[in-house]
Amino acid sequence: MDKFENLMKNPKILILLFLFPIISLRATPTDSISTTYRDGEFVSYCQVWVKTSDHISHSVTTDFVHQMRYDLDALFGWALKGMNLRREKNDLMVFDFKSTSYNKETGVIRGIGDVIVPNVTTIPNITVDSRLTQRDLSNGKNEVYIDLLSSNVFLKKMVGTFSVVPRKNRGAWYTLETHVRFGWFFNIFITQKRFKTIMEWRLRKFVNNIKEEAERRN
Repeated sequence: MDKFENLMKNPKILILLFLFPIISLRATPTDSISTTYRDGEFVSYCQVWVKTSDHISHSVTTDFVHQMRYDLDALFGWALKGMNLRREKNDLMVFDFKSTSYNKETGVIRGIGDVIVPNVTTIPNITVDSRLTQRDLSNGKNEVYIDLLSSNVFLKKMVGTFSVVPRKNRGAWYTLETHVRFGWFFNIFITQKRFKTIMEWRLRKFVNNIKEEAERRN
């Protein structure tokens, strides 16, 4: 008891005890993105902390899935905003994401777009068939999963999982994990350094777009 009383008389200890709860309350989770490369496959992981309710998080992901299937133009107003996917000028690579169509019977989304490497090659009307599904898990987690069904000249493999991991209605982690393999030419052209310039910033932008929309709806 005497030792405890002596500790409490120490002004440094008192200051630490006073500041600790304030620091804990003000501490914020860390947003991050990283990419690893192995045997021709780029694996990226991005996470952001979002201050919103579970209900809003679910409604935002549901709207994304619906508009990806039926209303691509609407997505360019928020989820795909600022990602330079509509022929914006770039010295390295230009994307033109033209359209999507959804087959309700098969659950397949067909996307069509151009990929341009300035002064090197233009590949028009690349067809990307994928399946986009949304799952609500028992632990409150919500996932949107996209899987490339057939390879093309640009993409050999593409698997992505966007997850909402709630934290007792205080907010949620929004995470995106992608696994990408490119076709033979792009596998050579898109080095690890170029991947960051071409793809990684777009992944970060996408997740932050979803975050901004969720917090806007609060």
